[in-house]
Amino acid sequence: MAPQPGHAPRPAPPGHAPPPGHAPVRPSPAGEFLGRAMRGDWAGSSKAAAWPTGLILALAVALAIPSYGQGDEVVVGWSDRLRIALAMLLQAFGGGFQLRAEGPGSPYGSGSDGSGGSDAFGAGYGTAGQAGATLSLVPLTVTVLWVGALLLAARAARKQGGGMEAAVRISALVTGAILVLGLFAQPDIAGVSVSSSPLLAALGALVLSLLVTGGVLQQDAAARWLAQRPAAHAVVRATGTAVRALGAVVALCALIGFVAYAEVDGVDGTAMLLTLPVLPNIGLAVLGVSWGAPVEYDVRGEFGWFGSGSEHGGFGLSELGDAVNGWAVTGAVLTGVVCALYAGVSAARRSAYRREQAIAGGLFLVLYLLLTGFSGVSAELSGDVAGVGGQGRAEIAPSVPDALLFGLLWVGGAVLVAPHLLRLVGRPAGTTAPAPAWAPGTQPRPPAWNPPPRTPPSTVPTATPQPTPYLPYDPRTVHLGPAAAATATAARRRSVVVWSVTLVAAVVLGGGVTAGVLFLKNDSSDNQRPPAAAAEDDRPAASGSGDSAPPEAGSAPSPTTSPTASVTTPPAAPTVPDGYRMVSDSAGFSFAVPVQWDRESEKNHQITYAGSTGRAELKVGVIRNAPYTSYENFQNLERIADANQKNYRRLQLGANTFRGLKGAIWEYTYEDKQSGETIHAIDQSYIADDGTEYAIYTTERDPYWSQARQIFDTALSTWMLNDID
Repeated sequence: MAPQPGHAPRPAPPGHAPPPGHAPVRPSPAGEFLGRAMRGDWAGSSKAAAWPTGLILALAVALAIPSYGQGDEVVVGWSDRLRIALAMLLQAFGGGFQLRAEGPGSPYGSGSDGSGGSDAFGAGYGTAGQAGATLSLVPLTVTVLWVGALLLAARAARKQGGGMEAAVRISALVTGAILVLGLFAQPDIAGVSVSSSPLLAALGALVLSLLVTGGVLQQDAAARWLAQRPAAHAVVRATGTAVRALGAVVALCALIGFVAYAEVDGVDGTAMLLTLPVLPNIGLAVLGVSWGAPVEYDVRGEFGWFGSGSEHGGFGLSELGDAVNGWAVTGAVLTGVVCALYAGVSAARRSAYRREQAIAGGLFLVLYLLLTGFSGVSAELSGDVAGVGGQGRAEIAPSVPDALLFGLLWVGGAVLVAPHLLRLVGRPAGTTAPAPAWAPGTQPRPPAWNPPPRTPPSTVPTATPQPTPYLPYDPRTVHLGPAAAATATAARRRSVVVWSVTLVAAVVLGGGVTAGVLFLKNDSSDNQRPPAAAAEDDRPAASGSGDSAPPEAGSAPSPTTSPTASVTTPPAAPTVPDGYRMVSDSAGFSFAVPVQWDRESEKNHQITYAGSTGRAELKVGVIRNAPYTSYENFQNLERIADANQKNYRRLQLGANTFRGLKGAIWEYTYEDKQSGETIHAIDQSYIADDGTEYAIYTTERDPYWSQARQIFDTALSTWMLNDID
């Protein structure tokens, strides 16, 4: 029945949905986007992803070609060198490089004979049964080249009309390729396994590829968005300026560092080849030294090449003068001045206003500090790996706090001085800044112009005014008449002297403040006590009733997981229980062991006492001039044990007081990888008055732990130091 005129149709009753099939359910925007990405051009995305992947493979092949001094007996073949090179290169995306040498040992190493290490490469310093080495290094050259290859690939995809869906496909393919290469880059060579952390490398590659490809393929949309937001547009322009300036500055400093390294005696072609992946790292170090920020090194532990101890220092302008001469310091300072002025001039030329110049300078400093934080190298070693033995950590990296201090000084001064310097040379600031971006449909049209009427051919043509071509208004452009131009020229000439003095004063001020800060730092470091002396003075004195009581003689330690413990008063002489006898070792200590036990071996600063039967034994580690506290050492050892041991479980770990001196106790269990048995271990360590660390350690299978613990407690309760040099 048709509705009556003037009456609206009755609406459908609420709660009644249309029948199924009339309105299909649409997927979410994210689902639609992923669907378009999956159905897109995978062949074209594969071609784009081949660029950065091929670059990594080419660099790995180039690094695997040299034999690195192996001679005729090649232990590490070409394929293994290729996999090792890939593991090193993948650190550019966050991967790792770790070596592990299996061996049945203790925190101080033990070999098959129970006396200290040996597998194919040795395990003399192995921790909790394994020797290992970890290298942390970000080869920034590889990162820059990989990003460059990805940029070229993304631009090729953009020419073919690719959008954000293509960025997702390219990033997925690149990430998969990095993951496969990371899994391949884990060889086992003569009992030593290499780990490259493929998951971390793939994650870093995914983030970088999404940022790079997304930024290139969405460039047009981003330009339209920025055209309506002047503040965001200014920040983007300032970011581009900072990136360009930092790239040029680091390239200059890298070239200087490479040439200086090539002049060092004994550097061959292989060493020069190995520096290529870290050229930006070298450039950042050179830039820091030129600005006054030293490259600091810190070595703690015991290393077969360098001995044992702790060393911390830096290499800055003063050390450069001592190592070379004063002209080298002058050249470094001039390099710092040129780099700072280039950053300031770039910000002034490409930025229209002071605020944008300040933003560009601030972003330059932020990017410099960020790259400086990633440019260092550190290594941890625990055991004998590939002929290198030791236990500790070494690190060399530019000082980020000093880089921040001096970077603020140099970059800030350059940003202030650069606009005036440009005026002196007749190139005002902002001359190369891009024209204002107009949103589509908003660009103003030029005013209409009506041409004058034509003159008859017989009449003499008169000069007619020509139309002024339309130019977009630029607030930075000032049109001066002849008089005003002459006045401006005279004013510029008069200000030459003023700004020249300003520039010289800025450079002198920057150099003077830099020298002053370095002088104060060196003076304060000279007035400090050596670390060993400071540690010796800070140790608590043993409490007792008389001065003649030796601090080494006393009662059993008080194990605890708290960072502090009370000092106990040691008795005058230990009491040896039945079934035990006192032994006096030539290493300078005495303690009680079972009567059937004898001294069996001394290797790698470790003395072993054991019986003729059974697995139980006592090991005493003796480290002269220990560069750490016992608690710090145990914390470092636990990190390695937790990473390398199967089913590691801490029972207790804490600082305590042993024989009136600061020490630490560590008790744990782990599963033996060969037998599958649970191994129980305990270690009491402390540092004597002369700086020597003594560590009393025992290990036994868990079912027989009670007897081993009794032997351990007896050794602690009877422990004494002898007057043996």
